[in-house]
Amino acid sequence: MKAAYNRGGSRIGDGGSSIHLSPERLSRDHRPAFSWATRKRSALAIAVALAFSGCVNPPTRQSEPNNAELQINYLHDRNHKVDALLDEADQLRKSYQFDAAVQKLYAASQIDPTSERGRKIGAALDQDRRDLATLQEADRMIQRGSYALASERVHRVLAQNPTNAMALQMLKEIDDKRRQQRSAKEENVAASSIMRTPVTLQFRDANVRMVFEALSRTSGLNVIFDRDVRADLKTTIFVTNASLQDTVDMILMQNQLDKKQLNANTLFIYPATPAKQLEYQELKVRTFQLSNVDAKQIQGLLKSLLKIKEVVIDERANTVTIRGTPDTVRVAEEMIAAQDLPEPEVMLEVQVLEVSHDRLTDLGIEWPNSFSVATPSTADTWGALHHLPINSLNVSGLSATANFKLSDVDANLLASPRIRTRNKEKAKILIGDKVPVISSSSTPSTSGPSYAQMIQYLDVGIKLEVEPQVYRDGDVGIKLNLEVSNITKTISSSNTQTGLTSLAYQIGTRSASTSLRLRDGESQILGGLISDQDRTTADKVPGLGQLPVLGRLFSDHNGDHLKTEIVLQITPHIVRPQLSADADTQELWSGTDVNVHADQLRLDPVSAEAVQALPAPAVHTPGNVGGGTTGAPREPRAGATGSATTAPPTGAFGRMPPAPRTTPPPAPYGGRFSPQPSAPPALPSAVPVPGAEQSGAEAAPAGEANAAAAAAAAATQAQAPAPAPAPAPAPAPAPPPAFPPSSIVMPQGDMPSDNPLRPIQNGY
Repeated sequence: MKAAYNRGGSRIGDGGSSIHLSPERLSRDHRPAFSWATRKRSALAIAVALAFSGCVNPPTRQSEPNNAELQINYLHDRNHKVDALLDEADQLRKSYQFDAAVQKLYAASQIDPTSERGRKIGAALDQDRRDLATLQEADRMIQRGSYALASERVHRVLAQNPTNAMALQMLKEIDDKRRQQRSAKEENVAASSIMRTPVTLQFRDANVRMVFEALSRTSGLNVIFDRDVRADLKTTIFVTNASLQDTVDMILMQNQLDKKQLNANTLFIYPATPAKQLEYQELKVRTFQLSNVDAKQIQGLLKSLLKIKEVVIDERANTVTIRGTPDTVRVAEEMIAAQDLPEPEVMLEVQVLEVSHDRLTDLGIEWPNSFSVATPSTADTWGALHHLPINSLNVSGLSATANFKLSDVDANLLASPRIRTRNKEKAKILIGDKVPVISSSSTPSTSGPSYAQMIQYLDVGIKLEVEPQVYRDGDVGIKLNLEVSNITKTISSSNTQTGLTSLAYQIGTRSASTSLRLRDGESQILGGLISDQDRTTADKVPGLGQLPVLGRLFSDHNGDHLKTEIVLQITPHIVRPQLSADADTQELWSGTDVNVHADQLRLDPVSAEAVQALPAPAVHTPGNVGGGTTGAPREPRAGATGSATTAPPTGAFGRMPPAPRTTPPPAPYGGRFSPQPSAPPALPSAVPVPGAEQSGAEAAPAGEANAAAAAAAAATQAQAPAPAPAPAPAPAPAPPPAFPPSSIVMPQGDMPSDNPLRPIQNGY
């Protein structure tokens, strides 16, 4: 292929030198241009590479310390990392994984050594370590049954960390176990008490100390007398098969004495004087949390009925705290339980329907009722008026309007509120508007009167007030007050001197008040609040308007007939009925005016079942305490005919010497460390307990009173039945009640122990 190119020739084809170029020649000529483009692309690539190399090494906080954006981003990243590590450390601390928590806390401190939160978590971690060691010690005490010491350890922890969950749980468990232990102890004391033992006494004018001596010998009752108990007190008592508790109370009441029970078998007797009662009578403090009754009401009730002087109330918490004897506290508890009952509540469904009908009529021809004639304004002199023609007078226009209008307005207002209220409390319902009433007032002063405006609001519409009362039989009594009001006229005035405006309204009111008693769910409709207004107005032409038939053409009649009726329907629904106190709290014994007792003072006979349930009385060796002995009489000493029974030849304090042992001694420590289990010791044979009988020869003091007492005792001995056979051996005492195991799982303890022979593992 050949191509011709004429450098000097024109496009027309004029002459010039011609050069023929081949394709190889053309490619060789364009090679320099191709190399230049390649160099440009290479330079561009180098520039881009340099730019990217600048992005690979971005500016840092050390390289640009004044860059605020870099500083803020760094602080945000650091705080985020530290907070995440501290959150993990706190969670590990709460789960008692102290070693892992320390590691997280150390990592956070490496990032931010000045973290205040990290310092607090570290302090809490150290505190939790010490608290855990104390709680582990308290848990070991709980396992041993040392609840008092364990409670002391737990309180020590709560004093430093009141929100420790494990300490709170352990304290609750300790309180439960101590309560169970106290209840078990009281049951054991009550079971081992001899105060329900039946006794039979026949004494006339006997010395009180002698009577108690007889009770002590026959029943095993321990009696301690106050030094102020008179020694000349006498009593007369004839009881058969009465409990020891009732018998003692009756004897004390006869002689103005009182007692304090020291244990199951021991009584301390003292005079029932105010001074001695203040000295010996133990008091209890009890706080009652009230839910449904006011604390002031309970305070007045306790002061007026139980004569309690120390009664403190807390109106904010609605609590009552009293201090008195255990019987007083028990009676107060029953009285408060009878008063603190939830109040009844009633749901009232109310439907208020207002039906109104308004008819407006405007029929007839409205004729003009005035006509005026005036002179023109140019006639301002008497001469001009004298020569003024009649056609120049100005007159007003006359027009007649025919009105044919009749409008009816029917309105129904229905309101159906539901309101819930408590017993004997008012509930209010308002369906309407609050309209403002503007009034002005002036206050005189030396610089001139000062004016002020006051705005008050009046309720206009339907107002309903109800006060329900729930009865025991399920009925509901309702005191109802219904008031319906509307605005009939607006009165406004303005004072040009002060620039103040007053606004008032004339209000029409219809009200009804009633009291009714309905059953639960019964509906009652109250109606009759009807307002019927009929107004007729006629504008007539004098004379012509009064004609019988044609007068309608010369008159305009306006009529307004408004009739309104209000119907109220109310339905009560008892949500919470009226509750009554239990039969046990409605009527209870409260003692006398002097002393408050929760139980009635009676001498009830002890049943056979109660006698069998009582524990076997302790065997007492007869003696001659107080100058006499009990049991079978011994032979009198030679030469002492008719004298009192002599003391035994041997023994101390008038008691017989102990009998020689006929059985092997018991194994030490209950046989727990014996190589072979020892046989249970043989039970001693039942020894008949002497009663209250006394023979005439055994009466210690001389005198008519003692002789009478001896005679009564002899009569009792004569009437006493034959001695019963020896009772069966008493069963072995029941083991103490087993308390439920601890529900607290102690975490793994990582605290070192001071005892190298017993490291602390698992908190034990």
